[in-house]
Amino acid sequence: MLGLVKTCRCLIHSSRLLVAVVALSWLSACQTHHVYPTAPLEYKLAKPTSSRLVDYYNRVLATTELTESNTAIYPLSDGLDAFTARLVSIEAAQVSIDVQYYIYRNDETGTLLTWYLYKAAERGVRVRILLDDMTTGALGNGLAALVRHPNISIRVFNPAHYRERRTWSFVTDFGRMNHRMHNKSLTVDNMLSIVGGRNIGDEYFSANEAVEFGDLDVFMMGAAVDEVSDQFDLYWNSSQVRPVEQLEEKSIDAVELFETHAALQAFQQSLPENLYVRRLVTTPMLEKLLNQRVNWYAVDAEVIFDPPNKLHTHLNQGILVDDLATFFSAAEEQVLIISPYFVPTQSGADELVSWAKSGVDITVVTNSLAATDVLAVHSGYQQYRQQLIEGGIKLYELKADLTRKYKQAEAKMFQGSSRSSLHAKSFVVDDEAIFIGSFNYDPRSAWLNTEMGVIIYDKPFSKKFLTGFYHDLPSKVYQVKVEDNKLVWLDLVSGERHYKEPNTSLWQRFMASFLSWLPIESHL
Repeated sequence: MLGLVKTCRCLIHSSRLLVAVVALSWLSACQTHHVYPTAPLEYKLAKPTSSRLVDYYNRVLATTELTESNTAIYPLSDGLDAFTARLVSIEAAQVSIDVQYYIYRNDETGTLLTWYLYKAAERGVRVRILLDDMTTGALGNGLAALVRHPNISIRVFNPAHYRERRTWSFVTDFGRMNHRMHNKSLTVDNMLSIVGGRNIGDEYFSANEAVEFGDLDVFMMGAAVDEVSDQFDLYWNSSQVRPVEQLEEKSIDAVELFETHAALQAFQQSLPENLYVRRLVTTPMLEKLLNQRVNWYAVDAEVIFDPPNKLHTHLNQGILVDDLATFFSAAEEQVLIISPYFVPTQSGADELVSWAKSGVDITVVTNSLAATDVLAVHSGYQQYRQQLIEGGIKLYELKADLTRKYKQAEAKMFQGSSRSSLHAKSFVVDDEAIFIGSFNYDPRSAWLNTEMGVIIYDKPFSKKFLTGFYHDLPSKVYQVKVEDNKLVWLDLVSGERHYKEPNTSLWQRFMASFLSWLPIESHL
């Protein structure tokens, strides 16, 4: 990790030079737009003194080792459970809801979550929605209509200046537009938070038949929630963020507003027959929450995050990757790295090998070529495999689930053909501490995107995580080995060996190799 930090610190400064050159080349054609009118400053609201959530929290205090200074956590690995936890949390809100995501899709789960937020606003809850602007184009009028509600505010991070010509905005303002908010959090009444790797979309919550992302969030009550709220306020009030009503080029008229409200009402009426909703009703998580059977872990937890102006920080200012470097430096026996996008850079790979040779047992789990949803990232990773394996690192790649429905024609040139894909980002040091969050082990997370996550310092929780992880590992992955100076993919269940990337086409392998020749690693 220290090697990745050094590489990224250098890239930050070299990128500023690149950005300056690009900006000068476009100066005659455009102007960089990144300073916005100051929006009203808003901050977290006080916790309610009495509510269902307050009563629940008090019961957790009474039945666990939780104190006012530590945090109760519960892992959310199942997609249905993770979405159920979000809906139940929103339904319990009395004062405020803060929502922060990189992707918020206008699909079944996105619509359902929006409906629950709208219902909360209707009963008087303040709802703040903070989205990265990269994928808000498809939300368009929906955002403009939603923000007309007096209890709903929506702001976007690093918005494109040309709303109808976003590609042009990206080309003419690349240095800024390439800087995205990858943070993911949902906080209710400043008492409960969900932080982790999931965006809002069907593929993250077991609602998409074509693709499923294996992911991990952590449900939190207690001290760390206040840190999540502070993080949200920092972004909400930053100069990188702009209210959505300042961005829309046309206002929503009364007819469109009525149509939006009618569509939400129609959606509500359809819920009893909705197959996904029926699945949610039967989830173990719902039963646990309703009957107060969640086995919370009382732990010491620390929320870490990047500043919203990450690209403009100085070398003496800390960013999240510095916190992770400190986290990893404590390792004495073993390190587990779970990252869907794993691009260690050359200095990072050298450091991992050096680490392994010093006696630290290092395991890396990432996506196979067949499982990845971003072909370009795999191209940046594949060149380090042999060095890492020969250096003593155990390397595993997730199998693609061939049983899921999938249409090959839907694949795009620079995306993979994933039906089942790893999306969780988690790191474990010894069996003492674990990081769960949005950070991938790659240059983009380290220096381009803003990220966040939580470090959990608890031996019982870490050991249980590792036990469950290694129990399930053989059936889900290939172990990548080097035999006769060639890469081999070993099926740990059947013992079968594959001498080319399993379940991939010649075209996929060619494109991955071709992209690996391009000088794009710093953007992966």
